Amino acid sequence: MAAVMRVLMHPDGKRRVLIVDRGGGRFGYEEERFSDEPDELCWLPQRQFPLCVCDSPETAEREARAAVGWLMALSAQRESND
Repeated sequence: MAAVMRVLMHPDGKRRVLIVDRGGGRFGYEEERFSDEPDELCWLPQRQFPLCVCDSPETAEREARAAVGWLMALSAQRESND
């Protein structure tokens, strides 16, 4: 099982990307959304990127920021404010 190293949260609190340690020096990321359904009320996988195997958590985060639409938009917005 992958260990979560970092959580990148959307400002709405309903979406997040997990930067994970897959073991053996491999890292990646997973996208989740929070379900408000009364029978769920939990985080559900949105998309997983099992083929994204990176050499470091920093590389995994760069890959996530380049692939996940909302995270890409937030990163671009942050850069334009700097």
